[in-house]
Amino acid sequence: MKKVLVIFLSLLVLLIAKAFSFDLNNIFNAYKNKSIKMCFTQVSINGMTGQSIKRVGVMTIEAQRMMEFYYPHEKIIINNFKVTDIRGSKEYIYRLKGFNKVLFFMFLGKKNINELFSERKVDNSTYQLAPKYQSNIASIFVYFHKNRVKKLEIVDIYANKTIYTFYDFPCKRAQRGN
Repeated sequence: MKKVLVIFLSLLVLLIAKAFSFDLNNIFNAYKNKSIKMCFTQVSINGMTGQSIKRVGVMTIEAQRMMEFYYPHEKIIINNFKVTDIRGSKEYIYRLKGFNKVLFFMFLGKKNINELFSERKVDNSTYQLAPKYQSNIASIFVYFHKNRVKKLEIVDIYANKTIYTFYDFPCKRAQRGN
């Protein structure tokens, strides 16, 4: 009887721990199922030269439809594996790939995160992801604060890095770059 009780208690502890454990899918599914706006800072770092470019903007997610990135002089729309890049009166359309594909999969993808990425917990608020699909992306670091994505650090196989830091909307003046 004691062995059964010990086994039962052990299973109960495991089930409770699993029920309260951090689930990456639940956080990203929240983004997939509601429309939101987030301000962000984007820093792109060239792996060979070390040159960095900083941009600020607003990311809009329309639930299960599309993502839009608004920069001061550019708008990028990601919809159904197609990217439309609008700069002034010029419009460029290309296939979804690289950094944009990662963002699309994470925030709007139809699959669970663990189907697309191998995940490794770095600490209580950070995960490292590696794509399971063929990609030029080497790894992604996802930083959380209170079950919200606060920062993404995406590194490709050429050591180029793009870091997105997200802020609540409406943007503060410093976050808009004004």
